Amino acid sequence: MLKYKAIVFILLAAVLMSGRAYSQDESDKSQKIIISGTVTKVDEVGNIINIKTDQGELAFSVSDSAIIVRNTHDIELMDIKVGHPVTIQYSVYSPGKNIITSIVDNAPGND
Repeated sequence: MLKYKAIVFILLAAVLMSGRAYSQDESDKSQKIIISGTVTKVDEVGNIINIKTDQGELAFSVSDSAIIVRNTHDIELMDIKVGHPVTIQYSVYSPGKNIITSIVDNAPGND
């Protein structure tokens, strides 16, 4: 009888652990979106950028690992100025939590 209880316990533990791993994988998924607009505010300290789009003005957090480029050259968030046209890719992790993973600064001119 003890042998069967041990087998049941091991199987139950395996099912619970696989369910927990599945839940973690599901929570890591996010919706990736690409939009274009005009920069209305840049907060370098808080890593926040506001962009005006056809749908209105939206605020985004900029990931520390975000790729930021202009004319195929890497730039920093501080190089992006109000009024610059940008294209961003961001992930929606929950309502109101939009995190930018890449920014293309479409401003004409040199870096």
